[in-house]
Amino acid sequence: MNVTDVFGNLPTLETDRLRLRKISLRDARDFFEYASNPEVTRHSTWSPHESIEDTKQFINQVLNQYKAGHVAPWGIEHKADRKFIGTCGFGNWIHYHARAEIGYALARPYWSQGYMTEAVQCVIAFGFKTMKLNRIEARCRLENIGSFRVMEKAGMTFEGVLRQHMYMKGDYHDLKLYAILHADFLNQEHLIQQV
Repeated sequence: MNVTDVFGNLPTLETDRLRLRKISLRDARDFFEYASNPEVTRHSTWSPHESIEDTKQFINQVLNQYKAGHVAPWGIEHKADRKFIGTCGFGNWIHYHARAEIGYALARPYWSQGYMTEAVQCVIAFGFKTMKLNRIEARCRLENIGSFRVMEKAGMTFEGVLRQHMYMKGDYHDLKLYAILHADFLNQEHLIQQV
């Protein structure tokens, strides 16, 4: 299975409260609302969007990824609000090693309510079941407590600190590394079925 087989026609995924779907230009206003918030982007590799044109430019890049069948993120839609509230997906996929890295962002009003954990668990399941991954990784800055709590709640294991691993926003940053293996995922599924 190759990247185009999976991402050539990105499927819509659903959880109890969320719909993970392709991002479109219709999402620009909601997207800009959170992407322009410095609190949301404080720990991200990207800076706050300064105008809705910045957001549209980013969306067009994602649309090109969809069109080319490249790895691209899902947009997160809140079912009850029918609002675009974030993104979640794989930033890279090293096919030979059956390994990928997951990343995400969420609008500030939806923090600390379990939404991102719900989305990440859904994308992890897709990674193991559809992409046939063996390992899924995630990284965050040491100060990003919300992000590493999502990783832990999604069943990922802390593996260590990558010292000065990333240069962003004018400085080198230490990153926490988390991962989940296919065997871990199967064990978690087994335990959930027993409850």
